[in-house]
Amino acid sequence: MFTGRTMINPIINIIFDIISATPHLKVHELAAQLKNQTDFTALDDDPSKDLFKRNFLIMNGLYQLQNELRDTHHDVHISALDIYIVAPPAPSARCKSDSPQIDDPLKAYYLDWHNYDTSTEEIESLLAQFWQRYLTGSNAVLTQQDWTALAHKWQLPAHYDLPTLQKAWRKLALSNHPDKGGCAAAFNQIKHEYEQLKAMLCAVR
Repeated sequence: MFTGRTMINPIINIIFDIISATPHLKVHELAAQLKNQTDFTALDDDPSKDLFKRNFLIMNGLYQLQNELRDTHHDVHISALDIYIVAPPAPSARCKSDSPQIDDPLKAYYLDWHNYDTSTEEIESLLAQFWQRYLTGSNAVLTQQDWTALAHKWQLPAHYDLPTLQKAWRKLALSNHPDKGGCAAAFNQIKHEYEQLKAMLCAVR
């Protein structure tokens, strides 16, 4: 049986095969396909912990693939509502990303194997915090410091509203869109940042 002390994710290759063949999957759709293609026994006697561990393996596998594929200039877009591999741009369209990378708390969490053996109490706490928010469609959980830094990067006022954010998004999207001569990697980063800023704006309302 798989244990949290094992550092190799046993389903990472299956995850790669699925998202390569079927792009634009939702997390629950990926989980359903994995259920059909794997023969895992129960990972824990506690049903809640068993479900958590299965979800942990999925998210850990996705984030590991994201790290591995960057060496080939591919990226794995990960959100609850859409998972897909982003192909690298043509050599002439590649660009260096000069924007600071905002740490993803979920990525750090799921790549830490110590979190695999999470207690029931901790699972309940997660459900009340970012875990529940992620499953309802937002993986854009930022610390206050990261939120402030990202808003400053986008040149947003301290108390911006949705129309102001949308206007900034349209301006950046047009200037960075691959169809307009922009860089695909930069455009995808901007899109991700927009989703984070919008999610945080909604969270404080």
